[in-house]
Amino acid sequence: MDIQSIMKKATAAVEFMYDKTATIKRQMPIVKETGADGMDWLPVHENVPCRLSNSGLNNASQEVANIIQYDVKLFLSSEYDVKAGDVVIVNGDEYESAKEPFVYVSHQEVLLVRKGYA
Repeated sequence: MDIQSIMKKATAAVEFMYDKTATIKRQMPIVKETGADGMDWLPVHENVPCRLSNSGLNNASQEVANIIQYDVKLFLSSEYDVKAGDVVIVNGDEYESAKEPFVYVSHQEVLLVRKGYA
């Protein structure tokens, strides 16, 4: 038995821990009602089972407006295509995929950045 087959068996155990769902959007070319070409954020995956992990709690910056910014790691099945720059919405919170995902046999990890204002 090789490592790939062992890891595939572990996939069900990993996915059992997914307690949230995500929508993944990507900027895609569209044709507007006027016939002009444009770009828009369109869902490429919806209702994706996932789990979030917060890697740090340094989330506030005192400036003119209180900026909320922190890094989060998203765990999801390796079957989904996620690219750097995609927008990921998890339980109403919006994140940006910061880098290319780390894809494994049993799952993938995507580094996300949440930005907002308090």
